[in-house]
Amino acid sequence: MDTHMNNNSYEFYLRSIVHAMKQMLDNKLLPYDITNQQARLLGDLDKRLRREEEIVQKDLERSMKLRGPSITSLLQGLERKGFITRSTGNEDGRTKQVDITEKGRALIEEVESSFKELEQLLVEGMSEEEKTAYLRLLRISFNNLKIE
Repeated sequence: MDTHMNNNSYEFYLRSIVHAMKQMLDNKLLPYDITNQQARLLGDLDKRLRREEEIVQKDLERSMKLRGPSITSLLQGLERKGFITRSTGNEDGRTKQVDITEKGRALIEEVESSFKELEQLLVEGMSEEEKTAYLRLLRISFNNLKIE
């Protein structure tokens, strides 16, 4: 019998799951020499580009919950490492057009694959009813944290 089954602490399970998830993602990012925040920003940029949204730094600040200089630093790091390119925008010389490079697309695919793998691990051994209940409970926890 699993010795952790007697531990009824949410804290134990939440910390362990979060730690394992972070470790898995960090291991996937290691060969790319990229931080978790840079990977998150790259994913955010990808979603915006797919929806053909204009990329505005203030929107990135809100979605990443960071200040302007931090976003600028992350973008510079992504550009320096070859994950994105930035050029002057068409309409206004003060704007920047951001594009994701092939290297950046490969990283996005790797991260998406990692999350799918992680999702499968998290629900392994659950019935369809348990998976549905688990998703419902995750949504409640998500909403309780007021995550945008």
